[in-house]
Amino acid sequence: MDCQLEHIGYVTDDIAKTAASFRLLGYESGDIVQDDTQRTRICFLRKQGDTTIELVEPYEDNKTMQKMLKRGVTPYHTCYVVDDIHAAYEEMLDHDFTPLFKPVAAPAFGNRLIGYFFKQEVGLVELVNRS
Repeated sequence: MDCQLEHIGYVTDDIAKTAASFRLLGYESGDIVQDDTQRTRICFLRKQGDTTIELVEPYEDNKTMQKMLKRGVTPYHTCYVVDDIHAAYEEMLDHDFTPLFKPVAAPAFGNRLIGYFFKQEVGLVELVNRS
């Protein structure tokens, strides 16, 4: 599968506080986007020549992500851009990745389609359609 690293996702309980710490490392934060489907608030942090960081703050009723926060702010997924998310979805299944859901529109990506997959040897992987 042809893919490119897009970002590393961090779960946080306070986007503003976490973004301030990353600003000390040279990152600039973008707008915060509400994603009611995934029950999260999202903010991308960018630094010239470096990997993008995505801060994900779960809504209080997002029990799965709230559990992740018991370990504190931490990276929890890697995201890759693909040309055809539907073909990539099938390829991930063929290689024994477990999908969390079928591709859905993501407000943080201008409603481009995304999907999440899990495999013990890799962890949580997000795919986002290039266009």
